[in-house]
Amino acid sequence: MTVSGLSFNNLQLQYQALKLDDASLQRQNVADQVAAPATLKHAEPKQPKPNVNNENQSAFLAQLMEQMLANRIGLDKQKYDEITKKIEETQQQIDTLSEQPASPAKDKQLSILEQKLEQLNDALESLVEQANRNREQKERTELAAKDLLEQYHSPAAAQRVKNSFFV
Repeated sequence: MTVSGLSFNNLQLQYQALKLDDASLQRQNVADQVAAPATLKHAEPKQPKPNVNNENQSAFLAQLMEQMLANRIGLDKQKYDEITKKIEETQQQIDTLSEQPASPAKDKQLSILEQKLEQLNDALESLVEQANRNREQKERTELAAKDLLEQYHSPAAAQRVKNSFFV
């Protein structure tokens, strides 16, 4: 028997063991369900639990998807989050200053904050542009590697290599 045959037989045995464990768990679950109504008759009614765990899972999954998307396009998510947070803070400062009565000091602060906001937006744009350049470079590298691999595997290339050794 070959090594792959032994591995396959080993996997079959593990699968059968899992099926047996699964069947015993199903029997135990059925027994618990049958016994549960008898014990619940004397117990207090259940209070609905808040769905906090589901909300946490949803938030976690959303954050995970954002991170995966950022990784896919080559964006540094931490820098992106920092810059967007600074933009929001600066915008809030501008909003609170604009509600105050007009004065020369207020106008000076507003112009400084607007310049800061413009710089942050430029930094955000440059970060996205850098991510695009990185992604394009990675795609070019992967495409070149794929072309080399196809060239290596093509029969015509193999024949040229074979002929070059015997010349």
